[in-house]
Amino acid sequence: MFTVEFKKLLQPILLLVALLVTIVFYNQDLKFIHTYWPNGGLIPIYEHASDWQNRYGNSLEEKDIVEIEAEYFSLIKEADKIVSEHSIAKQLEFGNYAEFETWSQENLSGGAENEMTEEQTENVKIREAIQLDLVDDAGHSIVNKIEVLENLYDSMNQFDSPEIFLNNDHYNERERERLSEILFIGENWRNIFPTELSSAVASHFGSVITLLIFLLSLLIPSVLVRDHLLGVQNIQWSSRHGRRILWTQFASGVTASFLLITCILGIFGGLLYFTDFTRYFSNGLNSFLIGSDEPLLLSLFQWTFGQWLMGLVLLVYLIGMAYSGILIFLSQTSKHYLSLLMKIIPVGFVFIAITNQVLADAFYLKNELYQWTKIPMIELFSGILLLIIGISLPIIFCARQQHQDLLN
Repeated sequence: MFTVEFKKLLQPILLLVALLVTIVFYNQDLKFIHTYWPNGGLIPIYEHASDWQNRYGNSLEEKDIVEIEAEYFSLIKEADKIVSEHSIAKQLEFGNYAEFETWSQENLSGGAENEMTEEQTENVKIREAIQLDLVDDAGHSIVNKIEVLENLYDSMNQFDSPEIFLNNDHYNERERERLSEILFIGENWRNIFPTELSSAVASHFGSVITLLIFLLSLLIPSVLVRDHLLGVQNIQWSSRHGRRILWTQFASGVTASFLLITCILGIFGGLLYFTDFTRYFSNGLNSFLIGSDEPLLLSLFQWTFGQWLMGLVLLVYLIGMAYSGILIFLSQTSKHYLSLLMKIIPVGFVFIAITNQVLADAFYLKNELYQWTKIPMIELFSGILLLIIGISLPIIFCARQQHQDLLN
């Protein structure tokens, strides 16, 4: 009986539609992390992080920081020489790079081009003319390198004083104790882990579970409702073995859901192994690369990036299986497709909303569920609770129907 019910779920037309939905969803959302990440101002940060990872390993020691400082001062010295010899800079009496930067900050508003005065427009041209010559032997901009290193030094400096760093209204006493142990006693602030990487990956897994909700809604319940419409279930109940049909359908639906989740995770989770992010799998979650403007982008768990990824995979399984249990329950209590559709649409959107709360910055202080409850591992507890509720509904229904059948 199990084999027969399981084969019913493998409808060629539905599988083809599911494939088309997956392709469209990938092109619209899931390929972002593979094609466009990192982008913008994050690119030079990733370049430095990758370079330091290759040179120093997973974390920075004091001697490594001294070496980086020497490179920074070498860039400043090179920039000073270029500015001091530049014809326009001489006219404006710039003696070094610092004076040029001070002038730029004082004379350039940073507003839209069409809102600038003639004087501001002229100042922009002067700055661009000088910056055009501020390049190294390889033709790369010295200005960009200096700005990135300055920002990274600002990030490092926030860890110079544990008392000041932890004296933040965002942290309660328990969080201060845990962060002190992880960041400062364990010196895990030295980890080389690019900023925003975990947020981007968590968002990617959020998109994966959204795709799974669509695919599960398409593949699982419609087949069971069709049996109601065709009266197949009544025929099956007429036999002795057929009286366990609800349990068989439950088992086949759960099995199919598990296999579908595994397949989707295997494809879109496995694709992360073809990115540059694999170099950070053994790095810690917390890092000096976070900015002072992101105080909640820290984790209370002393995990590696790879271990954190396994946590996200577990959450996807818990939420996906919970949703599949609810789908089986809805299909067992729906007598036609319209009734099923009117139930699935709101439940699906509720699950997507829950997923966004659970997976967004999961296992970080920034996670909204954690900020609301202040319970460590609340993401995992929420997933387990959803699974218990989702699986319990069809089990209770099957048990009640079997009991009612025996009475009749």
